[in-house]
Amino acid sequence: MSEKKNISGLIKILVLAIVGLALTPSIQALVTTTIAHTVTGDINMSTTSRSIIGLFPLFWVILMIAIPVTYIAIWLKET
Repeated sequence: MSEKKNISGLIKILVLAIVGLALTPSIQALVTTTIAHTVTGDINMSTTSRSIIGLFPLFWVILMIAIPVTYIAIWLKET
């Protein structure tokens, strides 16, 4: 029973990673659009905020890779 639960959890985490990484271009487009609107003056935003928003896709990809890696490490440790 425990192995089936672990395998199903592993499959769920991998599906989460695939879906999350598939959403990465959409997130990048949103960030690019937001930064473009700050440059044209449509959105009032400081340079620091613009820099942090520009890093959001990087943090997204790191998170989408870190979640499965952490789960797999815990899964292998239990086995």
